Formats: sequence, C-alpha cells, structure tokens
Amino acid sequence: MLGVRFSLFQERDVFLRQRWIGWGLVLFILWVSGITMAACSSSWQEMSAKVATFTPTPAWKSPTTTVPTGGSAVDVVVASPLSDVTPPPGAPVGTRTPLVVTYRTPELTPTPTRTPTAAMPTPTATVVIPERPEGENPLTGLIVNDPGVLKRRPVAVRVGNDPAARPQAGLSSADVVYEEIVEWWVTRFTAIYLSEAPKVVAPIRSARLINTQLTMQYQAALASSGGSDGVRWELSQLPIVNLDEYFYPQPYFYRKNEGWQTRLAVDVSAARELMAKKNMEAAVVLRGFIFSDAPVGGQKAETIFIPYPRRTSQTLWRYDASSGRYLRWVSGEPLFDSTTQKQISAANVIVYYASHEPTDIVEDSNGATSIRIIVNGEGRVQVFRDGVVIEGLWRTDGTQTPEFVFPNGEPIPLKRGNSWIEVVPPEYQILVNATPTPAAKQ
Repeated sequence: MLGVRFSLFQERDVFLRQRWIGWGLVLFILWVSGITMAACSSSWQEMSAKVATFTPTPAWKSPTTTVPTGGSAVDVVVASPLSDVTPPPGAPVGTRTPLVVTYRTPELTPTPTRTPTAAMPTPTATVVIPERPEGENPLTGLIVNDPGVLKRRPVAVRVGNDPAARPQAGLSSADVVYEEIVEWWVTRFTAIYLSEAPKVVAPIRSARLINTQLTMQYQAALASSGGSDGVRWELSQLPIVNLDEYFYPQPYFYRKNEGWQTRLAVDVSAARELMAKKNMEAAVVLRGFIFSDAPVGGQKAETIFIPYPRRTSQTLWRYDASSGRYLRWVSGEPLFDSTTQKQISAANVIVYYASHEPTDIVEDSNGATSIRIIVNGEGRVQVFRDGVVIEGLWRTDGTQTPEFVFPNGEPIPLKRGNSWIEVVPPEYQILVNATPTPAAKQ
C-alpha cells in the first residue's frame, strides 16, 4: 500500500513540474515577444522620423555643395564639372566650373508618383504658321528639290558626345542639332532630320528628360537606344512616336570595329520606312523659324566659347568669313563628321539659356541622376549668325518649335542653313571674342 501511495505522489510531482515548466515557457515567450514589439515600434518611429525629414541629394551635385534650409526653393552653387571628386571607374574627370541652379526642396508624399512637370505642354495662344515659298524647309529656310520631304515628321536622333564617340557620323545632315548637359559631366546631342535621311547616324545613345519636350515641339519621331525607367515612363505618357531601339530594332545596326559606346547606329531612311509601315508617319505642320539674307542689328562675334565640362565637352565656335559659317572645336580639337570628313559647321549658333533642375531619376548603376532641363516657356537667347550676336528671348508653349524674338516681340531672323542650339544653364558665362583661360585644348 505504501508503495502505491509513493508512486502516486511521484506521478503528481512530475505532473506539477511539467505544468509549471509549461507555464514558465509561455510566460517567457510572452516576455520576449513584448520586448521585440517594443523594439520594432521604437525602430519604426525612428525610421518614420528620418523619412519625414529626408531630402534626396542629386548624384550630379558636388559633395561640397551646401543646401541652405528654411525655404522650399533656394539657390545652390553646383560645380560642374568636378575636379575634387573621384568618379566611378571609367567616368570622365573634369575641373571645377561653378554654375548656379535652382534647387527645389522636395516634399514627401505617402505614395510618390512621377509627374512630368515640363513634358505636357499647354497651349497658351493660337500658333501662327508663317507663310513660306513652295518647298522652303521651315527649319533651315532652304528650298528643297522635293517639297514632299517636308510633309512628314522630323526624326530626332540621340547622338553621343563623350570623347570616345568622336567623330560622329551624320551630324552634318541634320537641320537642327541641340546640345545639352547630361550626368557625368559630358554633353549629348539631339539631331533633328526633316529634309535629309542619312543612312548612318552614330553613335546612338539613350534619351533624357529634355526629349520629352523637344519631341513634342518638333512633333518628331524619337530615335534612341532606350533610356532609364523614369525617362521611359515620362515618354510613355506623351502622344509621340518613340522609336526606342529595344522595341523597334529594325532601323538600327552595329558598326564594325567599334566599342559598346560607339557601335550602335541608325539608318534614318529605314526609320522612315518603318514609320510608314506602322502608320506612324504624318504630314505635320511646323512653325519653324524666320529667315533673312542679312542680320538685323547685332554686335561683332567672331568666336563663341561655351564652358561645357572641360575635359570632355568644352566648345568653341569660330566664324569663318570665307564661308559665312561658324566652325566647331571641342576640347581644343576641330570636330569632324566621319561621313563627310569635313569639319562641323553651322549657319546659326543659338545659345539657349534654360533652367536645369535636379531629379531623383537614376540613370545608371553608379547612381547618377537625371537633370530636368526646362526648354518650354521662355528665357534668354543669343543668336549668332554672319559674325554677329543678337540678344533676345526664346519662347514656346511646348506644342511648336521655339520662337526667337527681340525684347519688343519682333522676330529675330536666322541665316538660311542649319542651326546648332546650345542649351546652357542661365548662369553660364559665354565668352564672345575672347580666348578662354586656360585654353580649351587639354
């Protein structure tokens, strides 16, 4: 009997021990869970506070740049190009050329969305199309042999201008060429073809935000090697013809014996055949420009120095009286067209002062961010032709090509022929009739 009672006591003790151990484990788990939840709550509050005060810094800005606080829009001194910053391997290195841009401190939104601030033009007035002689190209003022070539879309082609890209092919055939700053302290071109359709334009590079506006102004088809996700998204929101090489590879081809940066080319005539086949072609009506045989006023301007990034893109135009055109140098070397083997020249060089704004659109794996250049609206312009410079204003509502006018609103006529439009920040100091110090050649 005693043995049985002892056995029962043992079983009871085991049961009680197991019960207490079980409750102890439950309490321990609850205690650990409480500590974890408290830590997560604290971390979440700290992260939320950081997000609420976070202001992104564009990758293209100098690390030495300071952004004043206390306002939604402040002036920031930005060095471009940079001499005291170590870029990623393979990136061009430049020396400091200060410029000022307007940095607008972004406001945090719970669900951020990209909104193309300058890409969707709103007409402000009825566009007046000038009367022209039969067969006059609205972009050059020259008479073409076949007026039918003017009843189609221009093709706007993105062309590289980093040192490895030179000499480019096909630039001499363009009616208008735009040049603008992109990330990594280089410039890039948008070459616009209406009257000509060269078989080779190269090297083809990717689009940037400026093309959301230029493509609309010229009602053009955009030919490029794609673009970043942000740029592609903004382009997709527009009623344009986008001949992105990734979606329409037919007009593009690789050149032999060229590196990855320079091998891609486009056949503009093949691009036009594709547009006709895909019902992308249209007889657009361009406002174009006003032309005259002689300049109206102006001051002597035999040389034009544009302080684009020094090691890669510093530009000098020198007036050649024998041809009545400006010849182009880049970084101290004459720039040639590899197709014609002739130096690049322009009947008109137009310096187009436009706001440059930082964005958070990442352009490459190194984190460089895109620049939003506002070429819609109005701003200062300098028109160089026939060895003189004429001061005035540019203006466009974004639905048509820009007008160049005197302060009183009268048009500034261009010289008949091709034009190069140099898009620069408003604070750039353009040297006229002066030799840069140090010299452009590196």
